[in-house]
Amino acid sequence: MRFDEKKEPSYLGWLFFISIAFHILASLAVSVMSQKGIELPVEASLILSELTILVPTLIYILAGNLGFKTELGFRAIKPASFFMSLLLTAVVTPIATLFNIISQFFVSNTMVEMSDTLVSGSGIAVLLLGSVYGPLCEELTFRSVFAGRYERYAGPMGAALISAALFALAHMNVNQAMYAFVLGWIFAVVNKAARSVYPSMIMHICINFGNLAMLLAASKAADAIGAASLAESAESVRNSNVLYVMASVFLILAVICAAIAIPCIVFIAKHEGGLDGLLDMFRAKHEQKRWLRVPTMLGIVLVLVIMFGLGSFLKVAGQ
Repeated sequence: MRFDEKKEPSYLGWLFFISIAFHILASLAVSVMSQKGIELPVEASLILSELTILVPTLIYILAGNLGFKTELGFRAIKPASFFMSLLLTAVVTPIATLFNIISQFFVSNTMVEMSDTLVSGSGIAVLLLGSVYGPLCEELTFRSVFAGRYERYAGPMGAALISAALFALAHMNVNQAMYAFVLGWIFAVVNKAARSVYPSMIMHICINFGNLAMLLAASKAADAIGAASLAESAESVRNSNVLYVMASVFLILAVICAAIAIPCIVFIAKHEGGLDGLLDMFRAKHEQKRWLRVPTMLGIVLVLVIMFGLGSFLKVAGQ
């Protein structure tokens, strides 16, 4: 079965809404179990969290009979593009870090707050799940499906922005949403240049691996020497002038890295035959069709209620 072109934006909206709803229900279930004295291992929680988007996405792909190579972007890339994707990872990391720092003027660092929970599991398992399993699930959903399918209705740039926004909202907290939006847009642009979803998968895996490895190492080191927890240290930084210094330094780095990223992306586009598509993404005006439907709006509202209206709802649900 192929999706009706007029109805597919609604189907995409339902995919987003259902994924968000499943994630919230799974979080509530974990909270209730915790209240009953049943603590899920962190590894199980990580698996369950990503399943809430993976399962609906796979059902969507099967229902729409979408081809993994032709329509979802699973096209092999050249070795040079693979290594350039690794270089891009290093280049875009300071850009993402800048937005992470900026968000901390208003909210706390979500990953640091989770450090105690993450450390409680097997380091290797957490690294594999967080840096391989998670990115693969998320790239399939947000770049292969959302960026790829929305392009038919909003053009390549519109689809990149839409998928980045949905990717940011799916994190359901302001801190991660800010840098997830930036990374999501960059991932979509690089994929357009490569005509493949593999570059964003490579970059996402490397970024998550680096962040998780540093977080786990720092948390274990703090415990070993009896220092303050990472969450306490991060909070003290937020209440000092250090954050302003960090933001200034990373602003300069981000500008430099952005200038380096452009030729890297163009290099990939030339090697993968995607230069015309990349230029078209930034230069041409594309016909806009009505992509924002009621299910999408419901999903967005649900996320915003959790983020700003019921931010602590999931945390206190089991109390």
